[in-house]
Amino acid sequence: MKFNLLFFVRLLLRHIGLLIAMPIILASLVFFMTIGEPKVYNSKARIYTGIATGSNIELENTKIDFRATNTAYDNLLNLIKARTTMEIVGLKLFTQHMVLDSADIKVISSKKYQNLMEDVPDEVKKLVVKGDLEKTYENFIALKESNHTNYIYQLINLDHPDYSIEKISGKVGIRRISNSDFVDIDFESEDAAICQNTLLILCEVFVQLNADIKVNQSDAVVKYFEGQLGKSTKDLRGAEDELLDFNRANNIINYYEQTKHIAAEKEEFEIKYFEVQRKYHAAKAVLTVLESKLKTHERKRISSQSIMELRKELSTLNFEVSMKTLGMEKDSAKHEKDAKEVSKKMQRIATLENRLASHIDTLYTTDFDTKSIASTSVLTDWLQNTIEYEGYNAQLKVMEQKRLEFEDLYQEFSPLGATMKRLERKIDIAEREYLSLLHSLGLAKLRQQNVELKSNIKLTEVPFYPISPKPSKRMLLVIVAGMVGFVLVAATILLLELLDGNINTAKRAEDKIEMKVSSIFPIINEKNKKIDYCYLKNKAANAISRNVILNQYKKAKENVPVVNMLFSTQENEGKTFICKHLIAKLCELDYNILHVTYDEEDLGLKGDCYHKIIYKVSDKLYTISTVQEFDEENTITDFNRFDFVILEIPSIIKNPFPVKLASTMDYTFLVTRANRAWGEADKNALELFNEATTGPEPSIILNGVKILEMETVVGDLPKKRSLIRTWIKKIVQFKFFTKDSVA
Repeated sequence: MKFNLLFFVRLLLRHIGLLIAMPIILASLVFFMTIGEPKVYNSKARIYTGIATGSNIELENTKIDFRATNTAYDNLLNLIKARTTMEIVGLKLFTQHMVLDSADIKVISSKKYQNLMEDVPDEVKKLVVKGDLEKTYENFIALKESNHTNYIYQLINLDHPDYSIEKISGKVGIRRISNSDFVDIDFESEDAAICQNTLLILCEVFVQLNADIKVNQSDAVVKYFEGQLGKSTKDLRGAEDELLDFNRANNIINYYEQTKHIAAEKEEFEIKYFEVQRKYHAAKAVLTVLESKLKTHERKRISSQSIMELRKELSTLNFEVSMKTLGMEKDSAKHEKDAKEVSKKMQRIATLENRLASHIDTLYTTDFDTKSIASTSVLTDWLQNTIEYEGYNAQLKVMEQKRLEFEDLYQEFSPLGATMKRLERKIDIAEREYLSLLHSLGLAKLRQQNVELKSNIKLTEVPFYPISPKPSKRMLLVIVAGMVGFVLVAATILLLELLDGNINTAKRAEDKIEMKVSSIFPIINEKNKKIDYCYLKNKAANAISRNVILNQYKKAKENVPVVNMLFSTQENEGKTFICKHLIAKLCELDYNILHVTYDEEDLGLKGDCYHKIIYKVSDKLYTISTVQEFDEENTITDFNRFDFVILEIPSIIKNPFPVKLASTMDYTFLVTRANRAWGEADKNALELFNEATTGPEPSIILNGVKILEMETVVGDLPKKRSLIRTWIKKIVQFKFFTKDSVA
């Protein structure tokens, strides 16, 4: 049998009663269960989120990040369905109802309010502050958080239809409108006022929670950067103050300019120093030459006490003037005071020079030395060089002191440069850190403003008060229940058919038993008058007898009966039933039949063509080697007068069988029922039978197959069909243009 559409249709038609009864039962059950179903009201709110295309302070970032946008929407939708949100909504709705003095149709219906007042205990009613919603809400929160067994906690966390978290969450529907910035929130309830007010409270709560989450996140970032910026500012000021104290301690106004100025002065000083030193040595050399030209008594006179005192005073005054003029003081007042002192000392120097000149003039009269040089000329030159010598000598002493001062100044400023570099580097690092934190703080504040702008969700459609309930789904539920019942039963039937382990068909018999099926015989149901069972039995008997008759012509020896053995592995397989129809058909064809059987049942066959031998089942069967041995009473004188011998033996699993005789059989047939499974015991028994016998391989006679399986033998079953059923069958088999004849 093929698993085609016709097979499935016929399979379902065999269980048509169950297929009709189960849908009717389920539909009726749903129909009666939904009688008195409460009406359901629905309201809707629409909000504008601005997540995708809303205003943005960050003007440079104008690209739309679809992944970030979808994540933002997911966060928003999850926040709406969050347990915390639903808990606040349920508690606020309960508070709103409890502060009422009586039922208000705009808040809660009379029936709902009356049931609520009857259910709420007195300890909860005492917490109600009439006219003060916020205070009552705070009292309820305090009670809820006190323990896990109080009325408020159980009201919110159990299964109250109006206030519990689970029920409110199950009635809320959220949907984003395409790819827009709008989100629709639906809610349904048995009370129209509760439906509207729950949705209003839900919108208010989640908008506030969303704003708190976004703002708190950005506030935390801003506060962090403000704290870090304050610390950085303190560090920067500390570094700057440290540099300021350093400059004050070392009298530094501008270190780099000061060092540059000192280096320039040092270079200029060295030039002057070498110039003065050169002039000093020149004056000294000239003075030595002049003194060497003077006479002895003249040298004594110029070395007199008065002249030496004048020279000494002149040298002292030149030293002091040099000290004042080559000083490093930069104070203007001090400089002005020094200038006055220098002027006075210069006047004194001029006076001393005049006195020294007058002393020299009075020493000698005009005279000529041995070298014909006038003494007055030499003394004049000596006087002039002495004055220059004393001046250069004083300047040189001062410059040597100033040179030592320059060295001390260099030793002082050299380590100050490294310290100042370190302090400036410290200030630079602190300043960069300060500027970086200042920039980050600016970005954080910009993002804070941007987040506050985006978190400002607007309610564009306020939840409306539903005046009419939603259409009832009762009839739809009834229809669905009927369809589910039909599909469930049909699926169960098909599943059981596909999982059926019975043999059922000839094809499955060949696959399971691994032998060829020679004939099949249908199961007979006389109650079904639409099918011609006589015709089917005749066709089945013809098929079996045709195989037996054809085997006669294959026999090598003529005038010897063809011996056919019918056996089975189990009992009650229908061997006697098959033998009855086979022998009746062969007798009808005028064949002489010898029926050897252990079954004493009377087959109702009369006439000379039929002869029956009954034997007893015992271990003696193992020793029988010929058919004649079954005739213990010698009732048959000539076995060759029979055309066919039909030998029927009992089940080979529980009974002995003639092993020697089986090896001499012309043909053997395994009779088995179609409505049973082929087990390991059957398989082992058949293998043992085949090993014990050397005759031809048995073929299968499948007994008790379903009527539809007979179509593989006789074609369409002989039954009365209306024109409609005939056309339906053709449609199911896709035989739209099939004709009954050539014309």
